Amino acid sequence: MKAKSKHIVITTAIIILIISIAFIAAINCKTGNDELYYTDKELQTLYEKYNITENDIKFAKGELPNYLEGTILYNSSKIVVANEDGIPDENMIQGVDYDIIISEKEMFDIIENAKSDYIEKYGVDPENPKLDSVDGYLLPVQEANRLVFQQNIWELLA
Repeated sequence: MKAKSKHIVITTAIIILIISIAFIAAINCKTGNDELYYTDKELQTLYEKYNITENDIKFAKGELPNYLEGTILYNSSKIVVANEDGIPDENMIQGVDYDIIISEKEMFDIIENAKSDYIEKYGVDPENPKLDSVDGYLLPVQEANRLVFQQNIWELLA
């Protein structure tokens, strides 16, 4: 008899927990049928909470240069080909199929050095931006992920 009542208590507790989570998510959810809205003060608070800098915002808006700018990988007037060994295939013609050929290792070194220089200069990791654009707002990635999670719960409840 005790095992049956223990099972009922545990089942009831789990049901209450699930309903509570769904209810809290529904109340806190800024998405759903309503449009997403943040005041400037709320955005500023989020930026401070997640250590978002002015350069993070400029990067997200596309106002900073591409981190590969100034490298041979960014120069649009040259055809750069990277392959395993940096040696052109025998059927490739320089000036037609490629202007510059480099090895994959050289390419990755150029990318890594450019990324390091960019982080040093701007304080922004171009491969790991801190902001996502959501409904016209630049939100910290953590906040955007939270909204997506809440939206998924909201859709499950609907």
